Order: sequence, then C-alpha cells, then structure tokens
Amino acid sequence: MAAPPSTPQKLGAEFLGTAFLVYIGAGSAAATHFFMDGSALTKTPNPFSGAQLAAISFAFMFAVVGAVYAIGHISGGHINPAVTLALAIRGHFPWREVPGYMAAQVAGAVAGAAAIYLTIGKAATVAAGGGVTSYGGTTNFAQGLFIEAIGTFILVFVVFGVIDHRAVPGWAPMAIGGIVFAIIMIVGAGTGAAINPARYLGSVFMFKAFGGKVLWSQLPAYLIGEFGGGVLGGLAWAAIGHIRQDAALTSLAPDVKSDTATEELSGATS
Repeated sequence: MAAPPSTPQKLGAEFLGTAFLVYIGAGSAAATHFFMDGSALTKTPNPFSGAQLAAISFAFMFAVVGAVYAIGHISGGHINPAVTLALAIRGHFPWREVPGYMAAQVAGAVAGAAAIYLTIGKAATVAAGGGVTSYGGTTNFAQGLFIEAIGTFILVFVVFGVIDHRAVPGWAPMAIGGIVFAIIMIVGAGTGAAINPARYLGSVFMFKAFGGKVLWSQLPAYLIGEFGGGVLGGLAWAAIGHIRQDAALTSLAPDVKSDTATEELSGATS
C-alpha cells in the first residue's frame, strides 16, 4: 500500500492549486481588461460586458476543475481558506493542519497574482487591478459583506454535498467548478466575486506591491463575508445532509446497489 502524502506534499499541492486558480481566474480578468481599447480602461465598478464576464467565469471554472482533479487526491484540493475552516469546524479536517493549509493557500495566491504581473507587466495595475476584487457604485459595506457571504455559502454547501460518500462518484471537481461559474455570473457585478479569502488577499497584496491604491476599508467585508458564509454553508449542509445510520439510501451513483444501501451506511458520518 502506498504511503499517504506527507505534510510538505499536501502544503505544496495547496500552494500550487491556489496559485493556478489566481493566475488563470484573476489573470483572465486582468487580461480581458488589458486587451480592451483604451477608452474602456476606466475605474468603473463593472468594466466587463456580460459576454466577457462569462468568459472570465469559465476561466475560473476550469481552473478549479483542473486544480481539484490534479491535487484532490493529495491534499483534498481545498484551495480556499473558507473551505478549510468549514471542514475543520464540521470535524472533516484536523485543526492542527488548518494554519499550514491557510498559509499555503495565501502564499499560493500571492504567487499566482505575481505571475499575472510577470505576464502582463505593470500595466496590470490598470487592467482590472491585476484581478483585484472590490465593490463600488451602489454597493455598500453591508451589501458587499452579504454578497460575498451568500456566494461563499453556496460554494461551501456544494463542496460538502459532493464530498459526501453518497454523492455520485467522480463528479466533485466538475460540480465545484460549475457552481463557481454560476456564482461569479451573479455575484461578479456586485463585488467581483472573490468568494475565497486567499484569492482576495493574494491579488490585493500584489496590487499594493505594484503601486495600486488598495481600499483597505473593504477588506473586512470580504473576509468576514467569506469565512462566515463558508461556515454557515457547511453547517447548513450538515443540517439537511445528516441521516440516521439505519436510513434507506436511494442514490444516483451507479455503483450503489439498493439492497446493500443500509450496509454501506453503517459507518456513515455527516
């Protein structure tokens, strides 16, 4: 039997997975803005058309799908501190590993954001702030917090659902990537849809490093909203996903037989 991944391997996987997410996802926003004509490079709350937002959402989706498929069997493929915290609170992840995971995720996000500037150059500070998310216009602090909270709530709720042993096997990365796409399409116009503290912080830190003006007053809305929404998402799924150990199971999974459902649930945990 192969030995389980070591702690350095798991942290390295989280570092690289989060770096890929930020470079491809946030980088697609910066690249899209960079290639717009000069008159479009303005400090408007939502500089993208619906089609451009969809393209950016697809970039995030496939970055998530690829990263989770690549490292899910090594580190679990969290690539999001809000997911890590929610899993730990529900007892699905050891607390002793939480600080290391979060540090690796933030460091990976910084590296991914730095790679955006290496790709586009310092002009990335103008091109959508190098992928920085922010709110403005008619969106205030309370609305920004709520928007990020509900987006992260939905994301973590889906994560908990697809990692449950009763879920259809093999589809977790696609389901998570798909819900990220859907969330960005609705949340992106309000806050830029960070829905990930590491993704938010990595872009902000590099934006500041390259001379951008960071709106630090918005930081609590993102972090409180994302961590709070993630925890609530995990608790909400637990509330409806918990079943009695002797409950019957009807599953869409092709490898689950109805006559063995009760037996397979004998060790189930929510």
